[in-house]
Amino acid sequence: MELSSLNNVRWWHRNIARKGFSINGAINAYPDLMAKTESGKLLLIETKGDQLENSESKEKAETGAKWAEMAGRMYKYYMVFETKNPGYNGAYSYEEFMRIVKEL
Repeated sequence: MELSSLNNVRWWHRNIARKGFSINGAINAYPDLMAKTESGKLLLIETKGDQLENSESKEKAETGAKWAEMAGRMYKYYMVFETKNPGYNGAYSYEEFMRIVKEL
């Protein structure tokens, strides 16, 4: 709900896992949400409970971060954990993620 209430978020959409959009890699990543900012950036967001921080999450986050890098500056990927930041590319705590999105 907090994401949709931000002034700079134009729209958001729930992506249905294993039926909707995916980032293909060694492990496919199915972002939970897609959002578009007023500045035109497309955000792919995969949410995770803190207990789901593991090697598969790390691989998905790194795949998503690489996808965003290759897709260009208008595309962003975020794996968002409830409270912790596991410290690998593409992964953020909820608090960090919201701070970043507010500035996009």
